[in-house]
Order: sequence, then C-alpha cells, then structure tokens
Amino acid sequence: MENNPSKEKEYGMGGEVLTFGDIYSYGILLLEMFTGKKPTDEIFNGSLSLHQFAKLALPERVMEIVDQRLLSVEAEAVNERQTPINA
Repeated sequence: MENNPSKEKEYGMGGEVLTFGDIYSYGILLLEMFTGKKPTDEIFNGSLSLHQFAKLALPERVMEIVDQRLLSVEAEAVNERQTPINA
C-alpha cells in the first residue's frame, strides 16, 4: 500500500492488509484521542483528512488542535499533586 492520502479511507475495504496499514491506523487512533476528532467528522470532507489536519498544525500550532478536555484533566492532576496532604 502506498502512502497516498486519497487511499486512506479505502484501507481495509477488501484490499491487501499490510503492516503499514496497521501502523497508520494506530496513528489515526492516537490522533483521534489527542484531538477529540474522528476521521468521519464533517470538517474532514473533500481533501482534508484528520492526518492532514494534524500535520498542518505541527509544530507551531499543535496546542490549537489538542482536545481541551485533555488539558483540563492534566490541570486537575497538577493541582492534586500540588495540594498539601494535610490541607
């Protein structure tokens, strides 16, 4: 399978399954968790894919695509670590 964005949605649709496809799918899964977006969201129609969306944000604007829910969870964890035990 060649590294071709137009083939992204075709992978696993009856074609040959290769290790590259598994690695690519794992990367897309990580992007879903990191951004809170799915490859099937309305924003990803036409020529823009989740992969391209993330690639456009790197490296200068990466924090703009991070799912804000992840940041609030991280902030809560930091606050818990900084709170004195006998408070």
